[in-house]
Amino acid sequence: MKRSKIYMLLAAVLLGGLFVLPLWNITLEAPQYPDSIGMNIYINKFVGANDNDIKNINIMNHYVGMKAIPEVIPEFSIFPYAIGSLLVLGLVFAFVGKRKLYLLWFVLMMAFATVAMYDFYAWEYDYGHDLNQNAPIKFTDDEGNPMSYQPPLIGAKTILNFRAISMPRIGAYLMAAGMVLSLMAFAQGKKEIKPATVFFILPLLGLLASSCEVKPEPIHYSQDACDFCRMTIVDQQHAAQLVTIKGRNYKYDAIECMVQDYLQWDRPDVKYFLVADYASPGQLTDAHQASYLISEAIPSPMGAHLTAFATEDDRTETHDSVGGKSLDWPQLIQEIKNTN
Repeated sequence: MKRSKIYMLLAAVLLGGLFVLPLWNITLEAPQYPDSIGMNIYINKFVGANDNDIKNINIMNHYVGMKAIPEVIPEFSIFPYAIGSLLVLGLVFAFVGKRKLYLLWFVLMMAFATVAMYDFYAWEYDYGHDLNQNAPIKFTDDEGNPMSYQPPLIGAKTILNFRAISMPRIGAYLMAAGMVLSLMAFAQGKKEIKPATVFFILPLLGLLASSCEVKPEPIHYSQDACDFCRMTIVDQQHAAQLVTIKGRNYKYDAIECMVQDYLQWDRPDVKYFLVADYASPGQLTDAHQASYLISEAIPSPMGAHLTAFATEDDRTETHDSVGGKSLDWPQLIQEIKNTN
């Protein structure tokens, strides 16, 4: 069998995973929920990430006037047929073996994905803005207008004392992989791939890879709130950031906030601990490699007088000037454990 047909067959078969695997996930994190709560969105149902999660979300929603998460929405009766049709069409196109059909399938998939994302955004918008005027609790913004509670389409957003995280799950990645494979089938249809085709496919592959990459996010000073103490992050010389292996990002106004948060929530799945370099304001450095100084002469936002340096030379120079206690990362963790 030709390689192009194999690519197209795999592209179509991957869609079968959407019938059993989640397409998207929305997670809510807050101090009162150490293990977080959330829901997985399939093409035909909502499922709580843990037992009673949807029930707990609906209870919270009731108090601020948000709608309850329904058991059934119209899309659940449409999406399975749409995915099934695209799957069958992909198989047919693979056996027919026409390059233009492979490209047509990619265009159809792109159209479906665009409509689905727009529909998801519209659902989130209605969910976060259409509030019950008789809600038991009402919050307003700084201008006195009623607050909205729309989760982000993708990424993270702070809503009251919750951090709402909206991210694709394996079903979405399977769709993206299928689309890339259909382009590869289109390109493989000729013995020699045209340079223009390569330039079209490679950026898409890069986009898919970057969407799966776990990496830190920029800290928006004077806008982002600390995920531990809820204070606005303003100090570029003492901020910190924690990123889990699942890509969840936590930002802090002080190193002591990050460490205390980590110790209290006991997160074993951290990929990055990052701390601000005192000598280079706004620059984050690996917390494990940084050098630390506790000195009364250098106040930090939460009063621990704790400062980090990207190099030991910078820490030594500052220590010689202001004095204090020098520590490395393990010593710092133990220091904060002892003070709790």
